[in-house]
Amino acid sequence: MQRRTFLVAHLPSLGTVIAGHGVAAVLFFLTFRHPVLRPTWLPQFYLLLVVVSVLLGGVTRCRRDWQRVVILASVLAVEVVMAIPLGPALEIPAVLGTVFVFVAMTEVEGLPASVLCASCAAAAALGHWPLVAWGVAVPGAPPLAAALLGVYLLFLGWLARMVGSRGHLIRHQGEELARIDRTVRALTEANLDFQELATRVQRETEQQERRRITREIHDIVGYTLTNIQMMMEAATDLVRRDRPGLEEILLKSRDQAQRGILETRRAVRNLRAVSEVRAGGIRKVAEAARIFQRATKVDVRLNFGNAPESFGPAVDDAVYRVVQECLTNALRHGNATQITVAFWLVDDVLRLSVTDNGAGAPEIVPGIGLSGMAERVGHAGGSVKAESTPFGFVVRCEVPLGRREGA
Repeated sequence: MQRRTFLVAHLPSLGTVIAGHGVAAVLFFLTFRHPVLRPTWLPQFYLLLVVVSVLLGGVTRCRRDWQRVVILASVLAVEVVMAIPLGPALEIPAVLGTVFVFVAMTEVEGLPASVLCASCAAAAALGHWPLVAWGVAVPGAPPLAAALLGVYLLFLGWLARMVGSRGHLIRHQGEELARIDRTVRALTEANLDFQELATRVQRETEQQERRRITREIHDIVGYTLTNIQMMMEAATDLVRRDRPGLEEILLKSRDQAQRGILETRRAVRNLRAVSEVRAGGIRKVAEAARIFQRATKVDVRLNFGNAPESFGPAVDDAVYRVVQECLTNALRHGNATQITVAFWLVDDVLRLSVTDNGAGAPEIVPGIGLSGMAERVGHAGGSVKAESTPFGFVVRCEVPLGRREGA
């Protein structure tokens, strides 16, 4: 998304630089015929043209206006130097000035852009006087032609402002979308952290409760059975000579108490060895996405929004299988390099979308994968819709959580 926004916002500037400087390079080669300066100035001009092109391309990567102004001022100074040996020929300065004015207006906002354009027009109108450059006399341009070039550049700046306003708007919208995307990511991370904290607290509480119960079992039941065993042994000693039958009963009671102690200890050990609860819901989805990303190197972005940790067993399983199938299809059929999984809960309806930047499909024919997804989500009361877009493939699911199991 950010890459597309960048291209839309800066493509006019980049296209103008490439096309305009290409024209300037061809014009210079065809028209600059000075017998003394041409052998020396030809490679230098092209070197400076490359430098100017790189600087103007760098303007589109700057994040602040003052950085763009500094680079554009440097470009203007270099272009003045490039125009010195051209003398009365104003075609190349006109092309370079056109590129400069257009980029300045589309990349810089407000007064700085106007100052840059006015400076370019003034340099074009006043910078073509007769002079001596590199030991060679260079004639000046006709004053009227130079003045008309300056007026042309001012007029072009006024026209470019309208195009530039659209570029500024797109750039601001792109920055806002990036900010919203960062906010959603931060909320998603916070959501996961909160759910992880809640799960950890729940597990710790369960573990503490198990330990408390085991202590009680050990202290109460174990102590009681141990006392019974001791009393049975004492009773056995007392009646051993006179009451053989009672001795047998007491021996059985002692054996029973011993077995009770063993069973109690076994129960305590089993209770302490209870396995932890396995991950479910969106945590299971996050785990699957991390494993997929590590294995395939595909960038998987997770936006859990306001989704809870679990939607219920049926929906959890359906959601997990849908995401799993979409990740596999995006790589296998679309050769995607980036996949976005987004959850959002609206009016007790879960909305899940899995978007990739793959090749898409000219015609969607439901196969085993899509049919399986539709069946799983359908069992949970929801629906699945898949479509191909100019930028990839997207699968959207809606599940009314009021119909989930246990609701």
